[in-house]
Amino acid sequence: MSEIVYGNLLYPQDDTPDETVLACIRGARDAGVTTFDTADIYGMFRSESLLGRALAGEPREELVLCTKVGMPTAGGPNGRGLSRKHVLESVDGSLRRLRVDHIDVYTAHRYDPDTPLEEVMWTFSELVRAGKVLYVGMSEWPVESIVEAAALARELHVPLVSHMPRYSMLWRVPEAEVFKTCDDLGIGQISYFTLEQGVLTGKYLPGADRPAGSRGTALKGGRGPLMRRWLDADDALTRVQELAPLAGEAGLSMAQLAIAWVLQHASVAGAVIGASGPEQLRHNAQASGCRLDADLMARIDQVLGADLIVHSE
Repeated sequence: MSEIVYGNLLYPQDDTPDETVLACIRGARDAGVTTFDTADIYGMFRSESLLGRALAGEPREELVLCTKVGMPTAGGPNGRGLSRKHVLESVDGSLRRLRVDHIDVYTAHRYDPDTPLEEVMWTFSELVRAGKVLYVGMSEWPVESIVEAAALARELHVPLVSHMPRYSMLWRVPEAEVFKTCDDLGIGQISYFTLEQGVLTGKYLPGADRPAGSRGTALKGGRGPLMRRWLDADDALTRVQELAPLAGEAGLSMAQLAIAWVLQHASVAGAVIGASGPEQLRHNAQASGCRLDADLMARIDQVLGADLIVHSE
């Protein structure tokens, strides 16, 4: 897989034109990205359909296609979660929309406390044996459930290979337990929100209006609650601005610095990034392969400060 993972995240009411989404996906391929992440719920199936459309005709062996299951896509108890019924019905829809005969990494979007883990892993094992899924992943699972799932995966010969945590310079919660546990189990991390929804790009200035059309102008839904922690605190935005000289010293933009920082962690196999346009995507993808020295990493911590960095929820 590529270090840069293109995340084709669309909200159910997202009005981004199809051609813009398609251009970003194709821009990712032009930038050397081979790994693409989506979910059935993204855009309520629209994201998968556009990804399949954009990548149609690409050599299948060059692509790693990742999608997720578990979030509500229909009413009633069978329209969500990780029950055998929902997963088996969902995977066929995802395959059809993606226009492929197998999914490289099929991820359980969240842990489902209402479905026995034995049922979840047995269902995934059937998908692997049927050739519909090559590998299995998890996203934001409790540590104890990761351990239990890994034990069942070994028994059932399910290749459980990845976990997707929120992880960034500002949000380091997974470091406490998740990374070490997964390292011991041979499970890699594919991190999302690496730019904290744009906060780490430096475009939000303390005491200033939020840029027109930016995610920060609409905080009622979607990513809003996750952004408020930073956008409502001028001190946080001020300290983020102080990262600019450090990025300049490394020959990187602030966005590239934030992505490179995430990829610096040995537990992280890939960083998910999105983009509002293909040029932004190509620019940010250049963070792949950049390595930051220990002194710069330490100075980043000094600038952000122990009181701002989140280590536990």
